[in-house]
Amino acid sequence: MNKDISVLFEYARIKFTSTDTKVADYFLARKPVKNIEELAVEIGVSTASITRFCKKVGLNNFKEFLFLYQQQLEADQPQHVAQQSSLHHDYVDVLQAFDKRLDPEQLAIFSRAIHDHDIFHVFGSGFSALAGADLKFRFTRLGKFVEVVQDSDSMQMVSSILAPGSLVILLTLKGNNDRMLRCAQDMKARGISVLCVTANEKSKLLPVVDATILTASLNGEELTGMISGQMPILMAIDHIYYQYVSDYHDSIQNWVATEQLFMT
Repeated sequence: MNKDISVLFEYARIKFTSTDTKVADYFLARKPVKNIEELAVEIGVSTASITRFCKKVGLNNFKEFLFLYQQQLEADQPQHVAQQSSLHHDYVDVLQAFDKRLDPEQLAIFSRAIHDHDIFHVFGSGFSALAGADLKFRFTRLGKFVEVVQDSDSMQMVSSILAPGSLVILLTLKGNNDRMLRCAQDMKARGISVLCVTANEKSKLLPVVDATILTASLNGEELTGMISGQMPILMAIDHIYYQYVSDYHDSIQNWVATEQLFMT
């Protein structure tokens, strides 16, 4: 398990309560390792709050978090630490770039469109298709039927049979897929709602679609594998999901069960 806890905290910070922030600050200060009962007393929170915090940052329990934290405290290879630090800064740069590009009005359009459609399709290939599977899983939990279409031939076939009023979300980091562009143009001409998530602010898709969420560009890092090409798309999906849940919390069936899985 080779993760930087500060990166985990940064990625999950949008979901933090004031109690979560107190827990995060303790570990960011690299304070001594304690068991969960001692830690709860030291910070002034409940053991249940600490467990929920661990799940919010993507870990299963406090034991798993403690193992990760101890690894970082015991690290004694300066070169390795420097490499981790460099990667950490890359993550932070991507997060900051995404925050600067995020348009709340466009995000609201995505949320409203998803609310108005019980069935919708997601078009994307490669890393974008993998991220699309995450979007599908999340919204399926909320009662939506989501189909991920992963190759250009299938996109063309599916788009040709969709009825007016349908919804399609395009996931394309580079935004330069000509066949996806032609599909989008055809769907718009037939009265289909088309939304797009891309990092390319000059993409030819932007004038065609109804709304766009501009995510961060990896500036070539996706070619090296140092940062997963899914990350910028997944950040956008996180915000779409969070916005949707915030907007339509009262109308979401089985919300309590979903909240336990994703938000605690």
